[in-house]
Amino acid sequence: MNKNILIVDDDFDTRFILKRILENEGYKIFLAKDEKETFEILSRNPMHLILLDLKLGTTSGFEICKKIKNNLNLASIPIISISVSQLEQDMIKAIEYGFVDFIGKPFNNRILTTKIASIIRFKEEEEQLKKSRRELIKLNRFTSIQKELLAQEAEFSRDLNQVLDAESKKAFIRERFSSFLGARLFTIFSIDENTREFKLFISNHEGLPANLVVPVNKDSIMYEVLRTKNHIFLKDFSRSRFEKSRRSKYTTNVVCTVPLISGHRTIGVLNVNDPNSEDIEGYDFEGRIVRTSRHLAVSLHNTVLYEKVKDLSMRDSMTGLYNFRHFLETLRQEVEDAQRSSEPLSCIMLDIDNFKTVNDTYGHQVGDLVLKELARSVSLSVRSSDIPARYGGDEFCIVLPKTDKTLALKLAQRLMSLFSEKEIRIPNQKERVRVTISIGIAAFPEDTRDMDELMKLADEALYRAKSRGKNRIVDYVK
Repeated sequence: MNKNILIVDDDFDTRFILKRILENEGYKIFLAKDEKETFEILSRNPMHLILLDLKLGTTSGFEICKKIKNNLNLASIPIISISVSQLEQDMIKAIEYGFVDFIGKPFNNRILTTKIASIIRFKEEEEQLKKSRRELIKLNRFTSIQKELLAQEAEFSRDLNQVLDAESKKAFIRERFSSFLGARLFTIFSIDENTREFKLFISNHEGLPANLVVPVNKDSIMYEVLRTKNHIFLKDFSRSRFEKSRRSKYTTNVVCTVPLISGHRTIGVLNVNDPNSEDIEGYDFEGRIVRTSRHLAVSLHNTVLYEKVKDLSMRDSMTGLYNFRHFLETLRQEVEDAQRSSEPLSCIMLDIDNFKTVNDTYGHQVGDLVLKELARSVSLSVRSSDIPARYGGDEFCIVLPKTDKTLALKLAQRLMSLFSEKEIRIPNQKERVRVTISIGIAAFPEDTRDMDELMKLADEALYRAKSRGKNRIVDYVK
């Protein structure tokens, strides 16, 4: 690119000579004879250097130099004084006013062109140094921010991985995740591999149901990241092909959706909306979400595995109902809750009538089949808040929180209607087995306020049902 040089001199011949010399060196030359023309040209054209005569008729070159240096837009232009004066005080004054060099008339062409080339080169190097310094400061600032962000991410991931069970992890994410990401809203969905549905794991959206299930929609952004296993970051979601309806609850159109991948398995999707900062590049909003998603995926996968192991440890291997140990722990907790809240609680004990005969007649495999069928009937009869368990052998028990004896009787009747006298087909045989059950019921606080006694009274009611002919329901009466 040609370098622009402005020659300011009131002598036509001087301007012409300098113009010819410098154009031969490849410079683009602008000419001015006074202060007015000087500032008109400077207002329209960027300059790399100014040659300024110290005497312009009645105008002083020193004053013009002073005005240029006082103008923030022009102050960085190097100015060389040209003058017939060789006085020492003029040279000193020129330096004091901001001239970078002093060239006397008449000119030595080689000295003139060498000085101009040197000053322009020095100016370019100075500008490059300033640019490099600005970039270094910017890089240092960015590095400092990144260092702080990575430290926060490491701390967040460490704290996240210290929480294993699902409910505690949900509480941790609900409390910390939004502020940590620097975003107003987020949702985390798991993917059900059997139904191919997105199930809400945790979110901070108001009014979003905790059990929300979203069918896999091939036009959705969540399906796209699930399919490609790559995240999608959109600065303007409204212009994307995924926008289908109004998004009134969002304050911006910034969206980041990331697949949650642990190992080779995609376990869910993270959606993040509305960054708190407008400077999403400087804050590394996208990068932070993507990096965090990797830790989040592994942590959630560990929680899924932990919950499966925990659930297996609480379950009876044959029936799939809770085992007796978990039943006792839950019953103790529910009794304590009932005592604090003054709510009723009922306990049901039941077993299969003449179960030994079934085993002796048809064998233990058929007996196991009967147990599984009873467990299935129990699961179908109880509510989500009830705790059904296998007590041992052919005996089962059910805890019914916030349930008085009248409601417990209705549930027991539903169970008996579903199971008793049911024909259970024996595999590979035409024969069918008919079995009945007996049920005993006791209630808190109507019958007792003690947990151990509650079980004992329910068991006693079951014994009375047996002694009265079996296939019946008996509630404990003192």
